[in-house]
Amino acid sequence: MSEYRIKFSIISFAFLYLLVFLYGNNTQANELNDVTTIKGKITLTGKQAGKAKLEDVFVYYQPIKSLLTPKFVPLSEPLDIKMKNKAYVPRVSVIPAGSEIRIENADSILHNAFSPSRPNNFDLGLYKKNSGKIQRLSQPGVVKLFCNVHYHMVAYVLVLDTPYYARVNKDGRFEINNIQLQKNTSFNKGRLYLWHERAKKVVKKINLPLTGELNFDLPITKRRIPAHKNKSGKSYKKKRRRRRY
Repeated sequence: MSEYRIKFSIISFAFLYLLVFLYGNNTQANELNDVTTIKGKITLTGKQAGKAKLEDVFVYYQPIKSLLTPKFVPLSEPLDIKMKNKAYVPRVSVIPAGSEIRIENADSILHNAFSPSRPNNFDLGLYKKNSGKIQRLSQPGVVKLFCNVHYHMVAYVLVLDTPYYARVNKDGRFEINNIQLQKNTSFNKGRLYLWHERAKKVVKKINLPLTGELNFDLPITKRRIPAHKNKSGKSYKKKRRRRRY
């Protein structure tokens, strides 16, 4: 084979490779066609609905399958949670998986923040008033926060592995924006989750894009302070009342 033919073959092969590379990238990019929004309204129901907060409802969307995995980015700074006046503030939070929380003791008494929620379980130990201890929550799920000293101290951190979520406002409305649509409509299916600390999690299958707003009833059935044990798996000690004579 002549030197000219060899050079021509190499150039042709390189050109063909370049076309395949560019076509492949463009095909993947073109699969993402547009973005859409999920809007709706939540109504709390049940006898205890009046004692629950609509703002403590979180709605999040998980695609069933996707050409590109939805990207979620851990927080660059820890989420601050305070133990103040023998209560967690805020009581309910949401963070992307892999983020950190900082639990500060703002009281002049001792507290012991811990969580039995596997696989994100932890125990920060007994500590006095300080600027806080940091804990990373790596896996998605609901993380319940308790205090080993005070039974009534409860908080929740919803850890998500999707960027598509929203907190319901005081009117019960929510809006999840910038959800990627794909040209292959079979990929525009997913599950919508409704979560409130005092309700059973609701899961709904939906197809995108929606033709209108969604409306859901969310029954409040759980106690404000869930039954739980201390970090050793034992019952909390009840304080003895002083006898009055």
